[in-house]
Amino acid sequence: MGLFTTSLPNFELADFDALTHWFASPLGQHLLGREQLLLDQVLNKRFGYHLLQIGCADIVLGANSPISHRITLQAFRTVAGRESMLADPEALPLATASVDCVVLHHALDYASDQHQLLREAARVLIAGGWLVILGYNPYSLWGLRNKLLRWQLRLPWRASLLSASRVCDWLSLLDFQVDGIRYAEYALPINTSKSWCRFSWFEALATYFNLPTGGIYLIAACKQVAPLTPVRRPRRRNVVAPLGMPVAEPAGPATSGNSAGGALQP
Repeated sequence: MGLFTTSLPNFELADFDALTHWFASPLGQHLLGREQLLLDQVLNKRFGYHLLQIGCADIVLGANSPISHRITLQAFRTVAGRESMLADPEALPLATASVDCVVLHHALDYASDQHQLLREAARVLIAGGWLVILGYNPYSLWGLRNKLLRWQLRLPWRASLLSASRVCDWLSLLDFQVDGIRYAEYALPINTSKSWCRFSWFEALATYFNLPTGGIYLIAACKQVAPLTPVRRPRRRNVVAPLGMPVAEPAGPATSGNSAGGALQP
């Protein structure tokens, strides 16, 4: 089974390499810079022991996290020089409640079963752990370009985009509390730096007001702790049977002297 898609056919090693190469292009680097800024703002406040990153390309985004043990799930190969894991993200070989933070870097955009990927992320997270999702926004110029070029099966536009509101609805069903949604990347999705410089003022303004038309979104959600309802034993009323009051025997007439004799003789 390929790592990510059946609904998006033939996502395999060539596609993984193609996305890795695209993120190294000027447009990909511009996007990656915006994503890194958003992610650092979230991860700098999250602590724990283990961080898992699941993505669609050979990219590491959690290097600035205070969590020291970081694992990158790789689709088709292991990467020398850092700890990585070769696995299917929809069936993670990790114990339940064993990870403090999970980062999905466009993993939902290329997943074959988006629900299952979220369920697996929720399963491996500890109670109170954090799920951070980076995805393309369908209601943006990036989403429009994805819709127009998807029929050409070109990466990175060949993706199944989910709106932030739909992802939040799914997370609520998995007992997550969404902490916030941040948008970024308001530049035109074209591979030229002139357009980015021309619209830099608008990008700064839109980022400040967090307009929901950015090309990407970041969702941070906390896995809720299931409330423990104490089992109370029913209170037993101590019913004491009424005790009968002792009945005193009537005292006989007081006698003096010998009752067997007659009257006292003077």
